[in-house]
Amino acid sequence: MKSNKRILFIAALLSIFIFSACTKKNHEIKITSLGNCGFLYEHHSTKVLIDAFGNKFGNLFQLPEKDTRTNIEQGDAPFDNINLVLITHRHGDHFDPFLAAQFLKNNSYTMMICPPQVYNEMKDSCRNFSQVEAQIISPEILINNTKNLTANNVSLTAIRLQHGTNRSLEGVAFEDYSDYEKTENFGYLINLGEKVIFHQGDACLKINREALNKIHKKVNIAHLSYFDWDSNSYQLLKNQLQADTVVFMHGTIPGKELQKEELKAIESKLVFFNHLMETKIFE
Repeated sequence: MKSNKRILFIAALLSIFIFSACTKKNHEIKITSLGNCGFLYEHHSTKVLIDAFGNKFGNLFQLPEKDTRTNIEQGDAPFDNINLVLITHRHGDHFDPFLAAQFLKNNSYTMMICPPQVYNEMKDSCRNFSQVEAQIISPEILINNTKNLTANNVSLTAIRLQHGTNRSLEGVAFEDYSDYEKTENFGYLINLGEKVIFHQGDACLKINREALNKIHKKVNIAHLSYFDWDSNSYQLLKNQLQADTVVFMHGTIPGKELQKEELKAIESKLVFFNHLMETKIFE
């Protein structure tokens, strides 16, 4: 009798261990840094690629290496069977129309979501655009508004955010914005498993509070980007979006921002990817 009880006890412990391990794995998100704002997000067999086609301004920002761009374009592992490609905006350190079009042509299963400016740039410059047009979703979203979307079994919310700028836009009419300031920038709330990832592209959170007020879900992983290297933006992510983890992105070469006092104040609280194609697991 004692022997049977012992066996049942061990079996129960094993069941608890296996259940706990499976539950833990179900929550895991694997993130691989491609450079700048480019990342590969993976949850089980679901793969989302964001801002992976940057190939300009490599003297200022760390971009995906040539071999990586080739692997992405050809759909070689780990860039095989990508469910969804997301583009935040049209700038060359985030997007190249020819690389994007060639990728979609080589990976007919993959869908892409992007702002209309990105869509139009591909339409106007890529000869093979008609072959990939059906794979592209490009919603019109007014500034500070959101749109819920689902593509290839990935659900997300696209948010139209004001692209960052080095001047105050308070009281400035839209027609007086520079072309740079008129850039259509999408942020994305990406649902993977039970986690939510927030990627804002080149938005400056401090000038996008109206849009942030429309985010009514907890964020598990958020990025701190080029226009947001200070404790104020960090606190917006931690307090307003309730982000568990804040990941640094869009660092410069040679990383002078790391010497700024406002970044030093929060540096120990950030997650850094220290080299290209580095992968981290977030539970």
